[in-house]
Amino acid sequence: MRLIGLIKKTMVENFRDWKIMVLILTFAPFFIFLMHFYYGETTKGYRITVVNHDSGLHGDNGKWFRAGEELVSELKQVRSPQGKILLKIHMEKGLKNARKRVENRSADLVVEIPRDFSRILMDYKQGSQPDPAMVRTYGDPSNLDYLMAAVWSDIITYQYASRVTGWTGPLDLQAIPVGNMKSLNEFDLYVPGLLVLAVMMLMFTAAASLIKEKDKETLVRLRMSRMTTFEWLLAVSFTQIIIGLLALALAFLSALAVGYETDGSLLAMMVVGLLSCLSVMAIGIIVAAFLRTVFDLMTIGCFPFFILMFFSGGMFPLPRLHLFSLFGQTINVNDILPTTHTISALNQILNYGASLGDVFFELAAILILTVIYFSLGAWIFTRRHMMAR
Repeated sequence: MRLIGLIKKTMVENFRDWKIMVLILTFAPFFIFLMHFYYGETTKGYRITVVNHDSGLHGDNGKWFRAGEELVSELKQVRSPQGKILLKIHMEKGLKNARKRVENRSADLVVEIPRDFSRILMDYKQGSQPDPAMVRTYGDPSNLDYLMAAVWSDIITYQYASRVTGWTGPLDLQAIPVGNMKSLNEFDLYVPGLLVLAVMMLMFTAAASLIKEKDKETLVRLRMSRMTTFEWLLAVSFTQIIIGLLALALAFLSALAVGYETDGSLLAMMVVGLLSCLSVMAIGIIVAAFLRTVFDLMTIGCFPFFILMFFSGGMFPLPRLHLFSLFGQTINVNDILPTTHTISALNQILNYGASLGDVFFELAAILILTVIYFSLGAWIFTRRHMMAR
């Protein structure tokens, strides 16, 4: 009965402060709508500017052979497995203007087709061996889309030239996708991190539930009721799980509302979310143990929150700093944060259709880190605030 009373008390206090609750529940959905505005309107495509100098060739049959125009048409026809355009082609007459588009990032790649492109291909088709046609590409290596655009352009150009001339090389390259055939745009890749952002916000509500009792000096009365630290933390954890799952569900529904598609298991997502709520709750206990007021939480407490947000890889991918290997799994520096494994698990479940068995390592890591942080937080909080003075 005492535990039920504590659960009721913490739940009423959390939901009574409706302004904070609205912020917690709408924080992740706001960023989902924002990221969709920037990245989610179209499938990920690569912007290629083409400068076609090809003069064409008048054939013996009286028809013009314009290999440059045919190549541009081939580039425009590249589609994803879902039929979406992958290469966005823009034509320019001069190389100078085309290169400016690369410099100001309005193009990922420039393809320059030489003047004698048609003649050289026709000579090869008729058995001659002239100097190869020099199809030049220009790009900015600091642009991550440059390499992918160049790969697509080179492959299509090579395939077109082989088909026209009838020449075949000694290699037949075949690309086989790993996982499902779903074509992911940038927004799809951001969704798992944005969902975890909803869970991360629990650090504030969890820590606030503990700090308020110290700030209002009601912790003394709670200790006099013979309440144990475990009972209190259990009651607060139960409430935070409810809030966390609500925030996760609302964020996921927001993603679906703007067109996000997934074949993953919703049950698996909620299991990962539940464990992650406990892990963030554990971190919230540690934070609350060292802070005295809610004002401290809103200022100093932002530092651990930003550590979770950025170093988990939720906002942008971070380079992996290898520590050691365990059971065939690479352990990196940021793997000490449970939210790192949450993002990985949700990405596999939602974007690649993985089951709970497929993310067993991530689930085990979240659980182990939760136990460690929860035990450490409970011990520190008991030593600092739950012992008689």
